Amino acid sequence: MFFLFALDASAYLDPGTGSIIIQALIAGFVGAAFVIKIYYKRIKDFFANIFSKKK
Repeated sequence: MFFLFALDASAYLDPGTGSIIIQALIAGFVGAAFVIKIYYKRIKDFFANIFSKKK
């Protein structure tokens, strides 16, 4: 209930805050790409087993 009727905040976000957020997003994307690169064969084999036709 308190958060629904909150008054204006007197907060300050310096210009560096935006760059930290952007840096964290980029690091997350690069980290995910690195994990996918490392485990690419396992991921490919997993989906190949799921979608392959069984004899």
